[in-house]
Amino acid sequence: MFACHTIIGVVASLAMLAAPVSARTWAGGVNMNTACVSQWGVSFHAQNDKADNAANSAYDWYCTDGNNQRNLDVGAFCAGRYGGNAYADPQGKKKYDWGCYYP
Repeated sequence: MFACHTIIGVVASLAMLAAPVSARTWAGGVNMNTACVSQWGVSFHAQNDKADNAANSAYDWYCTDGNNQRNLDVGAFCAGRYGGNAYADPQGKKKYDWGCYYP
């Protein structure tokens, strides 16, 4: 009987470890041009010079007006568009993989 309870306890403990710590909820997509305009003004647009499927190209977005380059804060876009606790995540880390989520 003791061995049975021990096994059940171990299995239950392992099941809790395997469960996700927290589930996230999709808030919505990211429009890089809208993000640039909201952060830097109407003369700016988003640009990413990497190939669509290039590894880690999600991190190569920037805002430009043709003469100047500025950083693009995707997290700030998500929080502003979908609410203060929304955050950005480039799921696959490719150019168009960005999304906004709630914790």
